[in-house]
Amino acid sequence: MIRKSVVVLATAAALLTGCLVPEKFAAKANFQPDGSYSFSYVGTAVHGMAAMQIAKTGKLNAKDDAALGREVANMKRNPDVQSVSYKGNGKFDLSLEAKRKTGQPLELFNIVTVRTGKDGAITISSAEINESGKKQLAQLGIKVDGTLDVTIPKNAEVISHNATSTPTFFGLVGTYSWKIGSLQQRPVMKFRLKG
Repeated sequence: MIRKSVVVLATAAALLTGCLVPEKFAAKANFQPDGSYSFSYVGTAVHGMAAMQIAKTGKLNAKDDAALGREVANMKRNPDVQSVSYKGNGKFDLSLEAKRKTGQPLELFNIVTVRTGKDGAITISSAEINESGKKQLAQLGIKVDGTLDVTIPKNAEVISHNATSTPTFFGLVGTYSWKIGSLQQRPVMKFRLKG
């Protein structure tokens, strides 16, 4: 008889792109005056369902661990994935490099999203997590240690942000940085490009 956790994890493995939780990483986004941009992520990420199983039972069983290892080939089909390797226990080493034209959205493994609204405002953020989700994540014991740097051009008008540090050049343009040490933190920045 197949245990429920195996079925759940196997299903989750098939949907791996929506289940990765950033762990130790350095991420950067660089926006150009015309609205085109690049995003990079180098670091580790853990599969959320694997982390749940480890939190409950103390380990990931061999069958589920092997299923996650096989997902590397699927992940490599994504053109934004530069390299990926499975380290066991639900953890992946991951290097992402994405480039988008003006107005093109970006969503990478629930790590980051970039959207342009009808009003032309660009929003870059991590996935939004409701209170129930935050409580569940807190129980997984995932230790987050990451940075996000967002560089905007001179023609950018910042609407809102929750950055840890801001540019020193007139406090408007340059690089906004986040030091992320918890899954509770959600980097969000919204800006508009003029002219």
